[in-house]
Amino acid sequence: MHQKVEGIVLNAVTTGDNDRLCTILTDKLGVIAAYAKGARNMKNKNFTATAQFVYGRFDLFHHRSYYTLDESEYEELNLGLRDDIVRLAVAQYLCQLAMELAPEGEPAGEYLPVLRAAFYYLSGDTRDPKLIKAAAELRLLSLSGYMPDLVMCASCGAYEHDRMYFLPATAQIKCDNCAPGGGKGGLPLSRGALTAMRHAVLSDVRKLYAFSLSGESLEQFYRASEAFALSKLEKRLTTLAFLRTLL
Repeated sequence: MHQKVEGIVLNAVTTGDNDRLCTILTDKLGVIAAYAKGARNMKNKNFTATAQFVYGRFDLFHHRSYYTLDESEYEELNLGLRDDIVRLAVAQYLCQLAMELAPEGEPAGEYLPVLRAAFYYLSGDTRDPKLIKAAAELRLLSLSGYMPDLVMCASCGAYEHDRMYFLPATAQIKCDNCAPGGGKGGLPLSRGALTAMRHAVLSDVRKLYAFSLSGESLEQFYRASEAFALSKLEKRLTTLAFLRTLL
């Protein structure tokens, strides 16, 4: 059975002499594995579109328990993110995160634009990679069922306070009155950092990265998002361990 999908290549592994086994995040089928025969050969019609980070269109053939790639057409190569080791590491981490969180065998149309836009900004060097990582991280976690409750203090209902804290273990925020000093495991959030977290979770995906943050607020946003991811993931991601050596 043939099926046409749009997607992003999350990983591409060489098999045999010239074949590729691609892990692709698709709009209609979620995360799938597809064999691309001869795709390692530069003269092969699928050579360019089956490289990691490429956004394109794929004509798949489903045979029993696996897919093979018949035709492909690339739309965005995202070559620019390979020019900087930090941006490359962030992109690799987001690929691995998507493989952990996105569904398999069912539509994942909401996940695709999160990564597509992240790679666009990482390639163009127009956003801080920490901001891209944290915003994508929170949105992917929210889409997969781990949306944190950031509306108000979980104890008193305060929407804002001079000092607010994020509790990764419970996915809640609390004010300093209810959890002095953050209580057990609370991470401090400035007004800017809290606004950024709310934006990452609740905004229109087309505006997901359309904000700026710097200084301590950016650091708080970055730390809170990563701590939340670590609290929800069942295993430690190798790409995150490497990224931590850079940031």
